[in-house]
Amino acid sequence: MNSDIVDAYSGSGSLPEVEIFDDPIMTNEEKKVALGSLMEPFRPRTHWEDEKPSPLMETSVNILALILYWTDSDFPIPENHGGSQYNFWCSVIKHNCHRVDNGSDFMDDFAVDGWKKLPENMMSVRDRDIDLANTIIDYYKIKLSHRTLMNDGQSFSEYETKLASFINSKPNEFKHDELGVIVRLPETYNVDLIFDKFIQDYDSLPPYEPEWTSLSDSSPIKKSLTLNFIKKINVLGNRQMNIRYYFECDRELYCMKFPETNSLLHIMDNLLENNDGVLNIVAATSPSVLYKNSNFWYNTIHDGWMLN
Repeated sequence: MNSDIVDAYSGSGSLPEVEIFDDPIMTNEEKKVALGSLMEPFRPRTHWEDEKPSPLMETSVNILALILYWTDSDFPIPENHGGSQYNFWCSVIKHNCHRVDNGSDFMDDFAVDGWKKLPENMMSVRDRDIDLANTIIDYYKIKLSHRTLMNDGQSFSEYETKLASFINSKPNEFKHDELGVIVRLPETYNVDLIFDKFIQDYDSLPPYEPEWTSLSDSSPIKKSLTLNFIKKINVLGNRQMNIRYYFECDRELYCMKFPETNSLLHIMDNLLENNDGVLNIVAATSPSVLYKNSNFWYNTIHDGWMLN
């Protein structure tokens, strides 16, 4: 297991999930069961549990390694998928897997209006893809197990529930409703590594609970800010305001959010490039968590900011 992953979440290395991973006596199957038991109390329980579970699917290769291979390759996308690599990848996977319970498979129509035959090497995986897939799985096993122990019994989100199920499955198996999580996981992993670096390098604001105020007092106060640009990130899974510009000032983190359809994004990029990444603005801010169920707080910059 990648020792950097353990260091990022364990501190002293004595947390239960780390002890499970490092136990020389337990088999891999026993470790999987033990980690699952750690997360079980935090799994959300709703009336949907009585519904038919999502079918378990099986492929001939390591499914995450396959996505990593495709991410690193340049396979063209058929026109009937609208240029979406994620939709196309889901279709290819559905056509190259079967249900473990021998039920009816799910089929898309991409082969009819798209390719009659896939490239010969498209269903291949490389050793480095498998190695990176194992690193990502280990990372999220530690991250999700750690999250269950540090968040006062809060239930997993729907996304976290699907992710927890996938990372505790066999490398070539997944539930049908987890496919959207899987095809985006390499990019999600890269963003999470950036967030880990933010938490390491910058100071968290105190936890914040908004006060009840009258409408006349609800407008936040604007102030002058000199911000140093750090990173531009596309946060997948957010349908709106998914383009994030992160800045720092006095060891505090700041963020501007835009929809990816905003036609003025290139102006922001040019502004930062022409000013060596320094942004002088007058803006109002409010505290926000870095991501759902995070304990790290940063400054969100409100709309209506002006250049100073």
